[in-house]
Amino acid sequence: MQSVCVCHGCGRTIDTEFLYCPWCGEARIRNAEPEALEPVFTRLEQLQLRGRVKKLKQLDNILAELEKDLTTLALSVEMHK
Repeated sequence: MQSVCVCHGCGRTIDTEFLYCPWCGEARIRNAEPEALEPVFTRLEQLQLRGRVKKLKQLDNILAELEKDLTTLALSVEMHK
């Protein structure tokens, strides 16, 4: 298993052998203190929250379409009785 660390520039995990982050170009963190990582984790939490909100909106749209299809199907069944 490869060793990874967190980039302080973009919050993505990178291989510890990298000198610079391949995603944003920031120099890799070496022996960082926990306080130095706080902004990274805050940014990571923000990105995760945005991703969850986006997924919830997508699921809401899918649910709305399914409800519309179900209503159409129910009306169709009622009309054919």
